[in-house]
Amino acid sequence: MTVTIPFGGFFSATADPDNIPKMVHKLEESGAKTFCYKNDGVIMAAWEQFDGQGIWSSHAGAVCYDTELSNERELRGLISDELETPADMGELLWKLYRKFGREFLDKLRGAFAFSIWDSSCRKLMVVTDFYGIRPVVYTKSPRYFAAASRIKHLTWAGVETGGINPDAVFHYLFFQAICTPLTIYKQINKLEPGTGLDSDQKGLTHFTYYDIRYTTDSNKTEASWRDEIFNQVEKAVEVYVQSLPVDKTGCFLSGGTDSSSIAGLYTKLSGKPARTFSIGFDEPKYNELDYARIAADCFKTDYHEYYVKPKDVIDLMDLLPRVYDEPFGNASVIPAFYCARHAEENGVDIMLGGDGGDEIFGGNERYVANLVFQKYLEVPELIRKKLIEPLLSLTPDQGVFYKAKRYIRRANFPNPKRFYSYNLLSEVDPNLIFQDDFMHTINFNSFLDIAEKHYQNAAPADDTDRLLYLDMKFTITDNDIRKVTQMVETTGLRVRYPLLDRDLVDFSATIPPGLKVKWKKNRYIFKHAMKGFLPDEIISKSKHGMGLPVTPWFRNDKKMNELLYDTVFTGTPRLLQYLNPDFIDQMKTSFEKDSTSYYGDNLWVFLMLEQWLSSHES
Repeated sequence: MTVTIPFGGFFSATADPDNIPKMVHKLEESGAKTFCYKNDGVIMAAWEQFDGQGIWSSHAGAVCYDTELSNERELRGLISDELETPADMGELLWKLYRKFGREFLDKLRGAFAFSIWDSSCRKLMVVTDFYGIRPVVYTKSPRYFAAASRIKHLTWAGVETGGINPDAVFHYLFFQAICTPLTIYKQINKLEPGTGLDSDQKGLTHFTYYDIRYTTDSNKTEASWRDEIFNQVEKAVEVYVQSLPVDKTGCFLSGGTDSSSIAGLYTKLSGKPARTFSIGFDEPKYNELDYARIAADCFKTDYHEYYVKPKDVIDLMDLLPRVYDEPFGNASVIPAFYCARHAEENGVDIMLGGDGGDEIFGGNERYVANLVFQKYLEVPELIRKKLIEPLLSLTPDQGVFYKAKRYIRRANFPNPKRFYSYNLLSEVDPNLIFQDDFMHTINFNSFLDIAEKHYQNAAPADDTDRLLYLDMKFTITDNDIRKVTQMVETTGLRVRYPLLDRDLVDFSATIPPGLKVKWKKNRYIFKHAMKGFLPDEIISKSKHGMGLPVTPWFRNDKKMNELLYDTVFTGTPRLLQYLNPDFIDQMKTSFEKDSTSYYGDNLWVFLMLEQWLSSHES
């Protein structure tokens, strides 16, 4: 199996003159193109793996970049009065910057991350896009400031990492990923979406140029919202119909509402059958190919499917820790890879993903669950505290009583703690989970502190919108986008996300939250908007996605079982630096006795941590 570890992107730094030659040498050894302003102590570099990645320089300044702009034609029109038309993306960004200043960032659409050095004011500016699709990581020491697209770019330049960050390990175990602004390393941070950094003689300054603001428009009828939602989604897909070659563009098709909408609209707008790619499993509970086929048949797409097997997982295990610069535990990386690889084998260069629809239109079941919790809190406190809860405390911890106790426990938490209280680490005493030495190094509030900051930052929005905002910051930026982008690039393709079009996201923030999520109904108004366009079976289906059947495979496939037991339960795994051996044994026992996927899914997270530690720790 031929794969390429993603490496494209940029690096920029301000450094002591003595450090520059050494950094340049290391960067060029790794394959980067470099440019220096030696008198100013500035290094710019780029690894050109895909179109939209590179470096441009002049005496006045330089730009190194990693971009997938969807409105390049319009941007070029903004500088049409220039004597020469920029041939290079870096030069285009430079001219926009010189004409509009930092305000030009608001004019960009699509995904982007770049660094601009302005010699006139001796300032290095680094930015990432509105939702962190093209990420930026950075580090600051007394000897240098450096920023890059990937953690590996920083380490290739020889920057110091500071070693493993204990709070990041906790983030990973809690969330399957490490959340911005943390990375796995103490001295490296991620740049938050919609923000940038200015490095000049005054020091390092953070700035925010964009954020999602929820400003509900209450003047429209439900019928008006249905029409406008359909039109806005169609407009977002049309951007990519116009800017990408139809014969080289494919669509992920899971059979859900988002991917089906994109495939259907792409077919409608392009006038040609969308090239769609779907993943199936031999496990009936996880296989959704029937729905993908319904969508493909409805829109007459050029349909392709691939069945992922346990052997496919085994084949990728050594690759995954090298693809991700830090631990990453979302098991859907496997179907994402094989779906993209199947597309690459069929001549596709660019994939369209449906990520973002749940977070802008209210598609996750947790949003509905939050309304259920709020209903309980509407019961008079005297009845809750003096009658219901005391009586329930006398019942056994099993069956329906146990479920009721868990429900009330979670309902009594304030958000955002309630929103994440389903988590294993929220339900078990940390003294039972972690090693004593590790316990003393962790800030157990590190994740929830960041969540609380986001939750408050979204105020005064309705509670539902504030949870959507949390998921845009965490689930989209730090999990789903990382999952899909990295695995698609591993196959040599790139991916675009129509439902994360800036204008569509901003529009969605005006939809009343009560139309997005209703009692027992997620993405209510979106489904009504798509009724008559999408097949009824897809609109009425329960949410699933491309989840990997790791639990049944851990149980029933010999090699998967051996992988789990040999890696996590045998010998002295590296993860025992962090996790209590008794807790691992308890997880093993629970996994063997419990018929649900709960423990198997958590063990996958442990397995991927062990795989990463084995590959990255000396």
